Amino acid sequence: MNRASPVEMRKAMEVANTLAKAGLLFVCVPVMSESDHDDLVHLAKQRLGELVEKAEAEEKH
Repeated sequence: MNRASPVEMRKAMEVANTLAKAGLLFVCVPVMSESDHDDLVHLAKQRLGELVEKAEAEEKH
């Protein structure tokens, strides 16, 4: 198991805190490797983009 550096852990906690403050439900998932981390970050960005698009569409109605 590779332990996260303090900087990586701080960034992860900041993201989790931001999502919680926004009232967004999220799932904490352990990262298995650097490539796994990259994949999970990509997935999170995609989902956040979808949420933004949905919110913008709802504002137009």
